[in-house]
Amino acid sequence: MKKLLLLLLCVPLIGLGQQTEKKDKTFDVINHPKSKGLNFSIKEPVGFERVDGRRPSILYNWLKNRDNLDNRITISIAIKEFPAEVELTKEEWVQYLKFESGIKDMTDGMNNVNKEKYIVLESYPGLMFNFTNETQRIDYTRKTFNTMMILIVENKMFSVSISASNKSSLALNEGVFLLMVNSIIFPEQYKN
Repeated sequence: MKKLLLLLLCVPLIGLGQQTEKKDKTFDVINHPKSKGLNFSIKEPVGFERVDGRRPSILYNWLKNRDNLDNRITISIAIKEFPAEVELTKEEWVQYLKFESGIKDMTDGMNNVNKEKYIVLESYPGLMFNFTNETQRIDYTRKTFNTMMILIVENKMFSVSISASNKSSLALNEGVFLLMVNSIIFPEQYKN
């Protein structure tokens, strides 16, 4: 009887030990063809599947509930280069985004933008905001609720976004998204 009781007490401890080993892993992106020379690392979210981005600027997507369009969660990373005529210094970007119309200009044309704010991450200026989107594929229209973070890094627009099929799923996964965003490191800036 004592052996059975001891065994039952150990099972939860073994389970906890296995759970702590499944912590999110750091994912390094170095010299990726779509990264446009921007190297970074990010912690991958537990419970999501990483897939390569199929669109030109999207490096990776992390998917949860992949086959359920009514409850799919997608976290995406995209990098776009600004045209040469938009080359601004970091200080000019701070001025434009923080004190001028930069946030409004960059979110113009998006639907139901709210909670927009100026941010700084890894010493780079940026913005974060929520918006909705509608995508149509053949005869199916999918509305999504989104949060996007954009950083201006070396004349590139580095964005991480989360997309969910409903507001409650977005809210439930917002913590995962913020943990990913806060884990981003651009190692090149530390080499000097």
